[in-house]
Amino acid sequence: MIDVFDVLLGVAVLLGAAAALYGSRRIVGVMSFLVLGLLLTVLWARLGAPDIAIAEAAIASGVTGAFLLAAATDHPETSHEEGNVGRRTLMVLEAAIGVSAVTLVGVAAVSAARIAPADPLEVQASAAVADAVVDHPITAVLLDFRAYDTLLEIAVLAAAVVAALALLCDSRLTRVAWVTETRPVVLGFVRLIAPVVVMLAGWLLVAGSTRPGGAFQAGAMLTGVFLLLYLSGRARSMVTGKWLVPAALIGLAVFVAAGVGTFAAGREWLDVADGWGGVVVLLIEAALTVSIGAGLAALFIAGNPERA
Repeated sequence: MIDVFDVLLGVAVLLGAAAALYGSRRIVGVMSFLVLGLLLTVLWARLGAPDIAIAEAAIASGVTGAFLLAAATDHPETSHEEGNVGRRTLMVLEAAIGVSAVTLVGVAAVSAARIAPADPLEVQASAAVADAVVDHPITAVLLDFRAYDTLLEIAVLAAAVVAALALLCDSRLTRVAWVTETRPVVLGFVRLIAPVVVMLAGWLLVAGSTRPGGAFQAGAMLTGVFLLLYLSGRARSMVTGKWLVPAALIGLAVFVAAGVGTFAAGREWLDVADGWGGVVVLLIEAALTVSIGAGLAALFIAGNPERA
């Protein structure tokens, strides 16, 4: 039986997506995107995917929303006439891409259903979790079954940080304009919420081995702390100091070191052993948390103007 709430939620997601894409003003589109992120979080939770729901709330909506909000407020909009022409062109392109994507996905789904049993990869992954070094299936997939893919994702983040810093005058964040905040309500809120978010990030990191959570969600929470400190004008040495870049790269370094260590021990690349594999995965996740938090924060701060 179809749940009325699920139907309303699906309609709300579609309306939120339409508002984010076709809002009359850029700031309206950004706000609609944030609302869409919250709706998608609820949608994933209703589908029984709490890991994706947490990632959606923390990364896709929270961190990406901060980037979009900064871009919308820092750069002026085009004229109304130019905006209308660009929006109409974009709508035509999106419609064409959408129809093509739906057609391709439909053909692929029908073909796959005819030649393969239902959910073969899900069955294989579920059967292999018992032999993984961690108990939670999502963490097992990310850091055991397909650890090389996760390594490449962190490498992309590290490359993005290096590229963003290369555009600055001294390739460092120390000359980026610093925000000065004097409102007591904002400062009090940051003092209250920052330690709580750090504790939540630590809990998500440790919980990822046995339940929903992990390095990506914890790193996004840590990014939120850095952005709060930066936007409130607090702890400048922590947010833009010379240690931020090494922190953004430590996850990649630890990941590569783990791969070299397993290869030197006579095993396959990133094939951790059962006896000490859980400890290695936790160390990698801790380093990834720091790198994700510092790297995303560095990307945000690097987009701000520099002092003369």
